[in-house]
Amino acid sequence: MPKTRKKKSRSSLPKPSARAGFTFVELMVALVIGAGVIMVAVMAYGAISSNGPSRRMDNIDLGTNSMPLYGTNFTNLGVSEAPSYAAAAMAESMRERLLGDIASASAVCCLARNQPNSTRPTNLLLPTNFDVRGMVTPDNFRTNLIDTNQSISASYTGAATNANLSIYILGYSGNSTNVLVKAIYETDFVNLTNSPAGVYASVRRWVGFTMTDYYHVFYPTPPASSSQRTKISPLAVFFDQPSNTNNSPFNQASNRPFYFVWWPDPARKYLASTYASESGSLTNTRAAYRDMAGATSFFFVIPVFPPL
Repeated sequence: MPKTRKKKSRSSLPKPSARAGFTFVELMVALVIGAGVIMVAVMAYGAISSNGPSRRMDNIDLGTNSMPLYGTNFTNLGVSEAPSYAAAAMAESMRERLLGDIASASAVCCLARNQPNSTRPTNLLLPTNFDVRGMVTPDNFRTNLIDTNQSISASYTGAATNANLSIYILGYSGNSTNVLVKAIYETDFVNLTNSPAGVYASVRRWVGFTMTDYYHVFYPTPPASSSQRTKISPLAVFFDQPSNTNNSPFNQASNRPFYFVWWPDPARKYLASTYASESGSLTNTRAAYRDMAGATSFFFVIPVFPPL
């Protein structure tokens, strides 16, 4: 007789799981745990954002100083106290704007100032028989193209040790008697003695009398025992072409003229540190810009004639 195969009983087959998901109690426990984690994260973020360096704000009154800087008088101006990472982000944006302006410029000239700028032209009238290609030094630009009656610019050779600085970005013009001014970048410092005491630093981009970009930050006065200082100097150093034998080797370009330029760094707690000046065979010019090492991360090398 043929053998018959035994059928497996249904009871021996694997049974499907009776639990196809989470129970209501498990879901409630998971929701409570998740809500607790989110609450802790929100509280931690709030503590960091309210007490962190990027959220410290000072109310300052620039008084009459604000009119030449911004075209209006400020009272109780809210400004971030250094270190401010929000102001540093704005400074980075302005850095990119400056580099873009330089890339498309016909010439760049830096002028040291003893006071706020009051001259923001969009065109400069060229003197008769004036060759712009010979406009190499800052003093040539100042005496030939900027109204010296304003007394806003200062003569300097090598390092500009004055408190403020203007960077003129010149463009191309179809008129042989005019030079286009694409933009002017201004750096100004205001010493404040009232509470809070410190230095207000501002960098602005102007097209004519329209301000397009800016960043500012307030540096509190460092403790008397600190090695920090309340100013950065120089703001610019000019390196002339080799044919000018009046310059020292430490501010003489090997080929074409250019500038070293520094902006205040909002990410620093104080404006700058005090460094020991170099001595010996080194000149005062090199000692001046050597002391800027570590003072700010916003450092530029700017050619006088970028397209060359």
